[in-house]
Amino acid sequence: MYNQVFANTTNNVENIVTTVTVKHFYTKSIDTSGWLKVKLDPSNKFAFLCDYTKVIIQKVENDRTYFLIKEGRYANNIASLSNKNAIKCLIDCSRGTGATLTVTNLKRKKEISIIRKQELNQLFADLSFNGNKARITIDSDVDYVETNPLSPYYRQILHSKPLPNGTYNILAPFTAGDKESTDYYRTDPNGYKALAYDTVWFPIEYAPTYNSNFVHVGNLSEGCITCYEIQKWNDLYQYLISNRSDSDGKYVGKLIIG
Repeated sequence: MYNQVFANTTNNVENIVTTVTVKHFYTKSIDTSGWLKVKLDPSNKFAFLCDYTKVIIQKVENDRTYFLIKEGRYANNIASLSNKNAIKCLIDCSRGTGATLTVTNLKRKKEISIIRKQELNQLFADLSFNGNKARITIDSDVDYVETNPLSPYYRQILHSKPLPNGTYNILAPFTAGDKESTDYYRTDPNGYKALAYDTVWFPIEYAPTYNSNFVHVGNLSEGCITCYEIQKWNDLYQYLISNRSDSDGKYVGKLIIG
């Protein structure tokens, strides 16, 4: 079933109303990265779109499919894919109306990560989502370098702290996370070989940290909602990415702590 928007146009001379049907499609990465590489038009520069980004196909020309990006970082830009990839990566589906993540049972505990080979003072918790549960850490009690250029503390050394109890909006992914920060959770002998989408990080809207907190996979949290139970990440990712809670596609859902 197509996602359709109907628009009426009027011919003033003949006073005829014509209904135009706009078909929405959604992006899907060609691999398990969670990012679809597209070519922007007319610059021919490459861009990467997260899964389930809404697009409208404009035309098919010279073996390429051109489409209007409707939301996200590249909203209102025209991009294209080869026709072969467009068939695979522009899908006809629907999205959920908003994910809900609930964090409970917070408990501080020192534990050695067998993947990181490091003992950390974790603030563990249970994360409930879509009828499932995962063990997470929301703070690892560590020093870190602030990498968010929007923060006034950019490049400064800070100490991690958990998000306060409350309800937060979770944003759609904006840009890929650092592959070197998560790849070893798949490649390490103690890791999870089926781990996918590990560079897709979901920003949490929180003004005091300039949205520097994320929902992501890993065993180290600098104040993020970090999926410590690596085997649960793929399901958590699919639940989050397939939802949008607003008409502009800015948010995937909400996070409730406490």
